[in-house]
Amino acid sequence: MIASPIAGAEPEKGEDVMTEFWQKPATELAAAIRGKTLSSRELVSATLDRIDRLNGDTNAFALVDAEGALKAAAAADAAVMRGDSLGGLHGLPVTVKDLVPTAGMRTALASYIFADNVPAQDAEAIARIRRAGGIILGKTTTPELGHKVLTDSPMHGITRNPWALDRTCGGSSGGAAVGVAMGFGPLAVSTDGAGSGRIPAACCGIVGLKPTVGGVPHETTPDLFGNLTCLGSMARTVEDTVLLHNVMAGPDPRDPWSLGGSAAPLTLADDPLSVLKGLKIRWMPRTVNDYLDPDFEAHTTKTVEAMVDAGATLVDKPVSLDWSLDTALVLMRAYQAARSGHVLEKWRDRMDPTMVSALEEGLAQDVGTLQKALPERTALYRRVQAIFDHADILVTPTIAAPPPPVTQRADEPLVIDGKPLGPLRRTWYCYTIPFNPSGNPAMSVPCGFTKDGLPIGLQIVGPWHAEQRLVAVAAALQALMPWQHRWPALAGGEASA
Repeated sequence: MIASPIAGAEPEKGEDVMTEFWQKPATELAAAIRGKTLSSRELVSATLDRIDRLNGDTNAFALVDAEGALKAAAAADAAVMRGDSLGGLHGLPVTVKDLVPTAGMRTALASYIFADNVPAQDAEAIARIRRAGGIILGKTTTPELGHKVLTDSPMHGITRNPWALDRTCGGSSGGAAVGVAMGFGPLAVSTDGAGSGRIPAACCGIVGLKPTVGGVPHETTPDLFGNLTCLGSMARTVEDTVLLHNVMAGPDPRDPWSLGGSAAPLTLADDPLSVLKGLKIRWMPRTVNDYLDPDFEAHTTKTVEAMVDAGATLVDKPVSLDWSLDTALVLMRAYQAARSGHVLEKWRDRMDPTMVSALEEGLAQDVGTLQKALPERTALYRRVQAIFDHADILVTPTIAAPPPPVTQRADEPLVIDGKPLGPLRRTWYCYTIPFNPSGNPAMSVPCGFTKDGLPIGLQIVGPWHAEQRLVAVAAALQALMPWQHRWPALAGGEASA
């Protein structure tokens, strides 16, 4: 129900209208604000009320700026009434991962080290969101300094999966994914350094896009040329993901990676299934992993078969790749140590023990190890790009098994049926890692549920600057097997299942 006129009285907390805003996609909410059938203040108030009532179960937020969001919403409504030119996100609530600088709003990186860090300037992507009329609700949780694929930290505690509170939501953009899955706002800014956006998207049953390196400028990182991390978009629908990405994307002279490729906005076809006709798919259910959960294998395979039934073709040319997971780890540890290794002497006792271990590992690397890793990154890029000599997209599961328990440590093995299978990076999220050092765009979309009701994600990968192709395929999958009306029972509402 989006029927309250912009000048009308705001509904009282707890009214049914408040429980319905959260189910609406951002594209529909934006149209209602433009059409003056919904005020930004109503929407933001409803969202803040929902967060206040429900966030305690999942712990998606590091900080909520209710006062600032309501003030911005009032300004957004005044702009509508004046007839101002409105941006694509005008009046819409957006959340930002607590690694991304936000002017005047604490960016603590989930660490006591930065507990008093209040940036004076937005990251360019956030500045673009504000210029487009977006309203920053607050900062979502992440592990300390974003160092792992599980979202917990000494500063903010554990962030839980809304589909099963005893399971991890993934990481490191865990709070962002939980917020979207719970209806704490339709749009979330993520980061992705080894799958940090795609993994929690898969764990929480939403869409997560990692663009080509530089697709969204990431000018605030201290190591532009060695960095593996991209700024990404999370949403419940492909349309909403495109909406947010289009606002953030485009060149910025402070990020050299952003200066290549097309600045044209992503678009979606009226007939989403048309992209599948003649599409050449490379399907890889396994890469370096022996184990793939039976439900995950069944649902991801079924999804690929549905694409073939709709007109796509499978590429059967054999391929054997070195995915360079060890190289990616060397590069990540070197980056982490260069950026944060100096904090250990003072802060070690207040840091996540696995963060301490990661920094010590990076500091212990010798120059020769790093020298070997740098050209290997180039070789990985060439191997991945060569996949698309014979295929339009690569498709894999996003992760190999359901989310582990919230007690899982990043340095402990994945355990299935009481049997340790090996490190998480080789057994659980091996699919996502290579496309950060290679720079290729990749996204995760929902493709079903396990017998226990946990979401399953499918990863779609393309050549550099092929975001348009990826979102077109994702939209086709959304049409073939709609997921956007499936909500965790914890979220409530008639659309839950």
